[in-house]
Amino acid sequence: MSHIILANWKLNPMSFKDAKFLFENIKNTIARLRSVKVIIAPPAVFLYPLSNGYKGNKVEFSAQKISEYEAGAHTGEISAEQFADAGARYALIGHSECGETPDQVRIKTFLSCKHKLTPIIFVGESDRDEQGAYLFEIKKQIKNAISELPKSRIIDIIFCYESVWAFENECELSVYDIHTMILFIRKTLSELCGSEISRKIRIIYAGSVNNGNAASILSIEDLDGIGVGRSGLNMNEFSELLKVANKV
Repeated sequence: MSHIILANWKLNPMSFKDAKFLFENIKNTIARLRSVKVIIAPPAVFLYPLSNGYKGNKVEFSAQKISEYEAGAHTGEISAEQFADAGARYALIGHSECGETPDQVRIKTFLSCKHKLTPIIFVGESDRDEQGAYLFEIKKQIKNAISELPKSRIIDIIFCYESVWAFENECELSVYDIHTMILFIRKTLSELCGSEISRKIRIIYAGSVNNGNAASILSIEDLDGIGVGRSGLNMNEFSELLKVANKV
């Protein structure tokens, strides 16, 4: 199975010209690789022109943030259905920078599935304690996100583990730490959905991933991919990361 490489462009780049240049480089690199699948989450204004001009199948596009509403008087919002029509196939949900409430995460997960977008749900601890209460926080996040979905739709979800605590404390998690958390997420999904379904759900990791540590992280058993931010905006660095991922 191919490694998932999620590139969240956030509020970058500043022009469509730069976005297209970056995408063309990614497209040319990925065309020569067999074991990598790229998901790009560009700013909303770039999504349609990028996706509409791409005819391949190794790159797909994600919305960075969808609305909790389906239609109506909600200025500035973009619905899951609108993103799907613009060419998105995924939607980021619960990212720490978006400030979504548990209710919003639950609603957006449901709306994503309703409109045929695959939810990429971010889960992770905001703090750590010696008693392990942060594990219950993550378990609660997972349970909340899938609470309105039938089991048949849960299989399609991608969970992305990202430790806000590690980021805020400038702490890089070890391969052992990441593996431990992936196993915990998988165990939680097994308890909630059954082992057969949990084995099919994809889990990726995001958190200070770069060319230097990508190979060791992608070698983690039960991990299906990685997410990057800054690295995904540097043409040369991201191309090298894709090549590294292709070899693992």
